[in-house]
Amino acid sequence: MMKAAGTELANVLVGTIAGLFGLCLIGATMLPLGGALQEIEQSVLFGLLVVIYQLDGAASKRRKRPIARVTISVLTLFLTLRYLDWRFTQTLPFGYGDVNLILGIALLGAELHGIISAIMGQIINIHPLDRTLQTMQKPTSSYPSVDVLIPTYNEDVDVVETTVIAATQLDYPRARHKVYILDDGGTDAKLAKPGEAGEAARERAAALRQLATKYGATYLTRAKNEHAKAGNLNHALQHISGDLILILDCDHVPSADFLRRTVGFFKADPKLFLLQTPHNFITPDPIERNLSTFDVMPAENELFYNIMQPGLDFWGAAFFCGSAAILRRHVLDEIGGISGKSITEDAETTVKAMCRGYRTAYYNRPMVSGLQPETFTGFILQRIRWAQGMLQIFMLDNVWFKPRLSFMQRLLFTNFAFYWMFPLARAILLLMPPLFLFFGFNVAVTTPRQLLVYAVPYYLAAILNSQYYYGRVRWPFISQIYETAQTVFLAVGIFSVIRHPRAPSFKVTPKGEMLDKDFISPLTWPFYALFALAASSLVIDVWRVITEPQLRWALVFVGFWVILDVAVLLGVIGALTEHKQMRRLPRVRYTEPVYVRAPGGPWCKAQGRDLSRGGAGILLQDPSFAAEVGQDVELLIAAEGMPLASKIVHVAQAAEGGLIVGLQYRAQTVGEARTAVAAAFGSSARLVWNMKRKHRGVSGVYGFLFLFRIGFRGTFRHLRIAALMLAARLGRIRRSRRSVTEQDVTPRVPMSGRRRRLAAATRN
Repeated sequence: MMKAAGTELANVLVGTIAGLFGLCLIGATMLPLGGALQEIEQSVLFGLLVVIYQLDGAASKRRKRPIARVTISVLTLFLTLRYLDWRFTQTLPFGYGDVNLILGIALLGAELHGIISAIMGQIINIHPLDRTLQTMQKPTSSYPSVDVLIPTYNEDVDVVETTVIAATQLDYPRARHKVYILDDGGTDAKLAKPGEAGEAARERAAALRQLATKYGATYLTRAKNEHAKAGNLNHALQHISGDLILILDCDHVPSADFLRRTVGFFKADPKLFLLQTPHNFITPDPIERNLSTFDVMPAENELFYNIMQPGLDFWGAAFFCGSAAILRRHVLDEIGGISGKSITEDAETTVKAMCRGYRTAYYNRPMVSGLQPETFTGFILQRIRWAQGMLQIFMLDNVWFKPRLSFMQRLLFTNFAFYWMFPLARAILLLMPPLFLFFGFNVAVTTPRQLLVYAVPYYLAAILNSQYYYGRVRWPFISQIYETAQTVFLAVGIFSVIRHPRAPSFKVTPKGEMLDKDFISPLTWPFYALFALAASSLVIDVWRVITEPQLRWALVFVGFWVILDVAVLLGVIGALTEHKQMRRLPRVRYTEPVYVRAPGGPWCKAQGRDLSRGGAGILLQDPSFAAEVGQDVELLIAAEGMPLASKIVHVAQAAEGGLIVGLQYRAQTVGEARTAVAAAFGSSARLVWNMKRKHRGVSGVYGFLFLFRIGFRGTFRHLRIAALMLAARLGRIRRSRRSVTEQDVTPRVPMSGRRRRLAAATRN
């Protein structure tokens, strides 16, 4: 309790100091300065920003240097406010016609969205919380009881099975936790459907019942699929009685220490309602997979889970993300269960609990191994649900009219909804250069000197600030690929929810799909048009630089803008090339020693490369072991005790010497299945290592060149696959035409009555 009170006091102090800084800065930016003084001020402030950035750049954990953090934020904010003062007072095209003025205001609005989002990011991250482990004391009989809920709808049974196995072997007293499979694909209504749909539902329900019996879980379903995931969880609340509830998406495999590391937080704070942990993914999202960046750079979601959530936790605004979280049961009963008014039931439930005076917390340690959507279509479906859900909460359950929320909680929850307006801002930024270059619309009145004094320091400061706060988990310019790829489709979803806030319905994100061939996403066509527009704009820009020297510097500035758009759109087009999936079960990197032997032979030491539920990759450098495809072997993983019967399915020469051997586990007993899951997914320490190995910052120049590289490479693949698809389609058309032609030229011989009867009998 004292610790919580101290945190609240710190919140008040930091908020007060930040507010005073803000007032001082706003006042300072209003001071009129002459041209020379303005240039000196901008240069000095930007130079100071660079110096502090470089001095603190060697810090592995910048959270340990709060003075540097605050100073960098203050300097960036000052340059930003100077830029905004200039944009509002000197650049709007008054007197150039109504169309120009409307477009100029639209451009300024798009810039404001990005600036406000950046400022909110700095406020969120003023002092991120790094919570320490709260250990549980013996005796174990005093431990809170935990119900582990695994909701599922239509996911593959193999996906659900892996999660169930891991959940039933959590390192927690077995008498104090129970595992439940909540099958919303096996409802009475679905089982009663006629035809193939009903038969498929019955087969899947039977498989899940058998799975529950096999591994010691409990199977639950209900009469109808009402209120989607929220309804499924609320139905389960009627059948369980644990003190705490751990909710896991059916593709989120928990590490063995999940409960041991999290339950203690609830013993330490009786007012704690929610403890959220990161969503850690062991498969790439479609953009990472199609651009081949998954093993190279940090994952896209790490900005939120590694940076934003710890920052929100400081302000008491960490929120439920739907999975990998523990909730206090009696609070759920008090607020009426999981909320279902919006399609983001998790964030809505958080707000309701906060309004009752309960607290939330965030423990930043990856302890689940999750799956991303395999296709770009599934990715977009997921993001539309997030965007619509956050806007629904703001429109239907406005936090500014809720009781007992702090000002910062209200502001930050508003920011969640505001952020998802980025598709509108991004669309404006994409369309402005062509409007200027093709039609001559004057959307901003400025001079080259003003651009150099106001715009350049602001843009460079924004890049440096982003690098300082987010550089180790988000490389420069990568966000623009993700935002641009979502822009067209999210914009439609946003307009839909604004028109009819209650209309959007919950749609399950497809997981565990298997892509059996390369193909071009059907959602690509808008980006062909945008790329053609950007590329032609670049050509026009070069031509106008040559023919209109009086506008040269403005055209050069717009040219850089268009070049960035072209690079981003190349990346988006490359990301929309869906690649064939080579493995059915996801693997995690594993570099510890393993042992392999032929049945009855001696054990040979090898080096692990990766593990999955169904197999392993190893590096074998022992010349005494002759590995051959099809050979039966046994694999012993050093951390586990039971050898796994396997078959060699792949052998290749390793660049570092030795053989890369791919193993597939044979039909497993329950014990072998548990060993395989524990070896691959049981250690959260390995998940931490796998995440941090990609945490390296890169420079802005490197990020820009990297953007071009992955864009050109991805687009080349895209064009190659598009050409192959077109050739295949033309081949089918030619064969079809040839078949029709052959039928047309084949002479038809009149049949006698006997021959007609014989032909009919043959057909029957």
